[in-house]
Amino acid sequence: MNRLTFLSAGLALAFVAGSAQGQSSQELAALQKRLSELEKKTSRLEEENKQLLNSPILDQTPSAADKIKLTGPIKELSLYGDIGLRYQWDNTQSQYYVDQHGKLVSNHGDQRSRWRFRLRLNADFKLSDNWFGGVGLASNQTPDSAFTTFDGGFQNYPIYISRAFVGFTAGDWGTFIGGKQKNPFYTTELVWDNNINPTGLVERVDFHKLFGWGSVKEETVTTSDGKTVVRSTSSSASSPFELSLVAGQLYFDDNNEYNLYSDNNTDAYLFEQQLIASYKFNKNVSATIAPAYYIYSAGKTNPNNVAPFSKNNDGLPAWVGETRDLNIVQVPGDVTFKLFGQKTKFVWDFTYNFNGEDRAKEVYGLTGEPIAIKNSSGKTVQYLKGSTHSSQDDFAYLVGLQLGDNKKKGDWSIFASWRQVGLTAVDPNINEGTWGSSRTNLRGFKGTVSYSFTDFAVGSISYLHADNIRQDLYGGQATGGAKVANVNSSQILQVDLNVKF
Repeated sequence: MNRLTFLSAGLALAFVAGSAQGQSSQELAALQKRLSELEKKTSRLEEENKQLLNSPILDQTPSAADKIKLTGPIKELSLYGDIGLRYQWDNTQSQYYVDQHGKLVSNHGDQRSRWRFRLRLNADFKLSDNWFGGVGLASNQTPDSAFTTFDGGFQNYPIYISRAFVGFTAGDWGTFIGGKQKNPFYTTELVWDNNINPTGLVERVDFHKLFGWGSVKEETVTTSDGKTVVRSTSSSASSPFELSLVAGQLYFDDNNEYNLYSDNNTDAYLFEQQLIASYKFNKNVSATIAPAYYIYSAGKTNPNNVAPFSKNNDGLPAWVGETRDLNIVQVPGDVTFKLFGQKTKFVWDFTYNFNGEDRAKEVYGLTGEPIAIKNSSGKTVQYLKGSTHSSQDDFAYLVGLQLGDNKKKGDWSIFASWRQVGLTAVDPNINEGTWGSSRTNLRGFKGTVSYSFTDFAVGSISYLHADNIRQDLYGGQATGGAKVANVNSSQILQVDLNVKF
């Protein structure tokens, strides 16, 4: 008998013993009934006490999340990141080079293999009054790849700021962001490397939410006066059609305002506008198309930290990097469906540079004029005629097919794509950094096989092979100087393990 039962019974018995001497049998029966009621209440209290003591709430040890204190206007905080390990093998055959006798000959190329790693840490937060923001850190300065090669005898490695942005939402239809942020555009790696976080202002308007587009539904309701009526309602959440506008005013580089008589006296901006339209035919089939247009406001003589042609461990010289004469229309899209019970996606992308001929002449120096060649002693030994612009330089395209999706443990996927990138069709500062090391005048394929060992750990093997489009291309920044298109062929093998947390 526990303490509650003992005290209750003792008090009851003492009271009964003291009163029984002068009370009738009726009063004694009433007291016994009262005692029985007290015992039942005591039993219920004991049961409630036992349940409280065994409650999981009391047994819980504070978790790491419970120890995080959100202060000020922060309403919600998400911490996440990933660690990647990579083995990479490269084989590059240069298109042309000039030997000591001034002759234009093919190069045997270079091979290398590296062990690399990547660390990314991100924190997104929601603030009061519809404000939000985020910060990110990465283990490499180059924007098109956070991978760093293990080197230097166990040296430590620096950390860089990869994201820093704030934003505001207007209802559920509008988003406005400023700062260094995740790429807001629908795109493929033909134009944008998926690791690049652009800097600037971005606005997004979801028209299907703003105007309440949706499928019409009928529901039966009862009015305040008791009548039953049928009403039609529209829900944007159930709409099979969605349409959004994304506009970016992206700050590319700072120029010196005292560079008079040059378009380098204003800062270089990238302006991009895109319409994203998607339609869901049923739960398994959907399609998206996202036409875009982008143009730069000014040139830049030497953007020191722009990928891929500076500080990217690719062995390429600093890119002279003019953003001039890029007046590009882009049309990416995809169709998603089921094939053999697996999620399947067919993707495409296409670009055309309306100012391709001007870019070939003014930026890459392909004027067709004679080129003075000097040997190792500095003596001019021969004149060669440089290449000129070709119409195939101005467009690029990509087609690809993905089978499967890596969402949880045991998932697998295969992705294969073919692309062709003309000399002047895209900006080599922002396209995919691994495919041909961002060079242009290439066409070839990329294949990736991925398997999810757990819900958070994915292994993959990728192989990339590209050959040159124009085999007679040389001169200017194409095969000399920045060497933006100097390879005859490029092969890359990557073996990756990526762990998300």
